[in-house]
Amino acid sequence: MLLTRLGQGREAEVFAWADGYVLKLFWPEFSQADAELEAHLTQQVWLMGVPSAKVEDVLQVEGRWGLVLQWIKGVPLTDYIQTDPTRLRFAAQMLGALHRQLHQKAAGHLPSQRLHLIRRIQASRLPQELRTALLNHLEQLPDGTALCHGDFHPENVLIGEQGVFVIDWPGAMRGNPLADMARTTLLMLYSELPPDLPGREEIMRQRELFYQTYLEHYQTFSGLELAELKSWLPIVAAARLRDNIPAEEARLMQLIQEGLQLQGEPTE
Repeated sequence: MLLTRLGQGREAEVFAWADGYVLKLFWPEFSQADAELEAHLTQQVWLMGVPSAKVEDVLQVEGRWGLVLQWIKGVPLTDYIQTDPTRLRFAAQMLGALHRQLHQKAAGHLPSQRLHLIRRIQASRLPQELRTALLNHLEQLPDGTALCHGDFHPENVLIGEQGVFVIDWPGAMRGNPLADMARTTLLMLYSELPPDLPGREEIMRQRELFYQTYLEHYQTFSGLELAELKSWLPIVAAARLRDNIPAEEARLMQLIQEGLQLQGEPTE
C-alpha cells in the first residue's frame, strides 16, 4: 500500500490516511496488544477533554499494527521555534501553562505511575544495591491521581490554527505531577537530541533558558516546590535507562548517584 509518510519516531511512522485522518503505524516489534493499549489510553485522555487526537480505529497494515487518528493540523513546538527563534520564550511559557492544565485533570482510572516506575527500575541493569536504594527512596515520595503524560516535551505538543494539542499518549498514567515534570526536566536538560531535530542548534544553545522559562510559568499557576521536584530526578533517570540510549547512560548514572546522595540514600 502506497502511503504518504508525514514523519517517524522511535516507536512508529505516521502516514496520511483518509481525509482528515492519519495512520500511526508501529514498527514490527509492537504487537496488537500494544496498539490496543495505546488506543485505549489515547481515547480515555480525549474523553477527559484534553486537546488531543481522537482514535477512530485499530488495524493491521502489511503485518504491522497501527492506529487511525484524527489529523491534528499543526507543527511541533520545535518547528515553531525553528521558524522564528524569537518565539522560544513564548513557546516555553505555553508549554509550562499547558503541562499545568493537564495535571489539573483527575485520572484515577488510568494505569499507576508508581507501578510503572517500580517495574522499570526492577527491570533495569542497575546493581541490586542501587535498585534497592531507588525503590526505598520511591517509597518515601507521595503518590497522586493527576493526569500525567509520561513523555511531555516540545515534540509532543503541536501548535496550529485550531490551537495547541498534546499527542503521543502511550504513557498516560495517574500519578504525581512532580514525577511527570521530573521526566520533562530530564528530557529538556539532559536528553540526547536527534541530529535532524528542527531547531536543534537553537534548542541546544538555549535549552537552559527554555527549561527555566517553562518551569517559572508552571510555578505561576501552582505552589511547586523545587526541592520536591529534584527528589524525583533519580527515579525518572533510572526509569529512562530502560530506553537504552547509550549516549545518555553516563549522565543518567550521575543523576541517580547525585540524587540519592542528596536524599541521604546509600548508593553502594
